[in-house]
Parts: sequence; C-alpha cells; structure tokens
Amino acid sequence: NSSAENDLFSELSAQAELYNDNFDNVPSLVKRLVASEEIAGTIELENGEMLYVTALMRGGKVGEFYKYDTPNDPNSQFGPTIIVESDEETVREILDSDDPFRKAVEQMNEGSLNVTVEGFFRKTVLWSIKQLYS
Repeated sequence: NSSAENDLFSELSAQAELYNDNFDNVPSLVKRLVASEEIAGTIELENGEMLYVTALMRGGKVGEFYKYDTPNDPNSQFGPTIIVESDEETVREILDSDDPFRKAVEQMNEGSLNVTVEGFFRKTVLWSIKQLYS
C-alpha cells in the first residue's frame, strides 16, 4: 500500500462521513440511485497503482467503505450493482470542488468519470441525474 493510495483513501473516507452527515441535503434522485447498492470503485493513481474501494449503501447512506488489493472485492457476495472508474486527478478535482456533486456529473458527462449501473431503473435515474445537474 503506497502513501498515495492511503492518502486518497483517507480523503474518500472523510468524504463518505461528510456525505452521511449532510444526508438531508443529498438530492432525492441520488438517494434513490444508491439506496442499498454495492458500489465498486476503481481509481488509477498518478503513480500507476490502482486503488480499489467498495461502498456498501444502506438506505442511501454509506454503511461501510473499505479498500482491497485486487480488482474484485473479496468480500462481495453478489458483485457490485454500480461501478465507478476514474483516475486520481479526476477524483481530486471532484473532492476539491466547491460543489463536488455537480463536478462529478460534469466529469461523467465529459467521460473522465465512468459510472456503470445495472438495470433499467438505475440507468434511468443515472440518466436523469446527468441531465438535471449538468
């Protein structure tokens, strides 16, 4: 585990707590999209290493957030229903933004933040988020 990986993971963990603390301000579409999903994240670090994380959502809040060393989460029982792929520079731009949610949508629309969802309902909600918040 490199210091870059631990550093970014620490920042993401802090953001997960902040998200939960400000849950009342989270748009309802986002709450619906992430309701009780398993979200897998793959982030290519600037040093070429990969950071793999999973967020287990419970009622729209982050229930658990952890990292692991392989592309597939060894703790996953059914596999992720939402997959997020990006690079460290993009993730840091989102984290450093005054409006991280809108910045994330902007990055999705530009293609530097790839979000893949399973199922018609989730795809419709994600499409709506991209339209409403771009």
